[in-house]
Amino acid sequence: MQQTANTALRALALLALTGAVVGFPVAATAAGSIYACVNNSSGTIHVVGASASCSSNEILLVWNISGTNGTNGTNGTNGTNGVDGTSVTFVGYFAGNQHGCPNGGAIYAAGNPPVDAYVCNGANAINATRAAGPCFDNTHRYVDCGNGTVTDTVTGLIWLKQADCLAGATYSAANQAAVALKNGDCSSTSNPLTDKSSPGDWRLPTKDEWSATIARAVALGCTFFGPGVAPSLTNDAGTACLSVGPSSYAGVVSDTFFWSSSSNETYPDVAWFAYIGTGVVNGNSKDVTFRVWPVRGGSR
Repeated sequence: MQQTANTALRALALLALTGAVVGFPVAATAAGSIYACVNNSSGTIHVVGASASCSSNEILLVWNISGTNGTNGTNGTNGTNGVDGTSVTFVGYFAGNQHGCPNGGAIYAAGNPPVDAYVCNGANAINATRAAGPCFDNTHRYVDCGNGTVTDTVTGLIWLKQADCLAGATYSAANQAAVALKNGDCSSTSNPLTDKSSPGDWRLPTKDEWSATIARAVALGCTFFGPGVAPSLTNDAGTACLSVGPSSYAGVVSDTFFWSSSSNETYPDVAWFAYIGTGVVNGNSKDVTFRVWPVRGGSR
């Protein structure tokens, strides 16, 4: 039990030193204490308030933060070492109800041999995890990241793999739906989102991003009226129409209008959309219902 407690304390120590105990990132703290209950057998940790009590199979640990602006902690050096100079190693994030944490958290390994310690996110943690980045290979324009996202290596955009995950909406509602998208959504499809994204990571493509996305397909004639076949998107290689394949996208229907986030500067009640049946980017009233296909990232 003492080894488990020491391991957990070390993990909490490093978090205290870096100012990242509940959620990432958080503001640095000049002084205060961290209260956590540690399971005697599993070593799982959940951060509690000063007045909380632990269950019968847990011990309460209290870590005092005595550094300045979260850079120096007790028995630590510049936020790099934990108790008595013992370092801990970040292992990864987890989401959902795991390891005794109802809202996900982080895993740290400490001790010799190393033992995993789990630090929970708070109920209202903001940016508790960092969304997965783009993925690349040496051959394709579009690359399936295996987490419900697809990277366009031309525009730098990370697209939601399941194009029809979100329902159609008016302009305002479409923007709100895109912003609300998060890890775990699209669970009713064959491509659930597992990219660790949080609300606010996603958005609608801009008018110019839509134009850049469909330009090559339009040049190849991937429209209802061209020598190719709609939709006006290319296959993964970027050398032919999406209909030729293979394509990493799912749920793409040719005769579909998609909102952009861009309003018309002359007529504020009009916004730009992309029609992938003909490869046209045009404007329409914000009150009409078009599809919602969110993106993350952008031009590099």
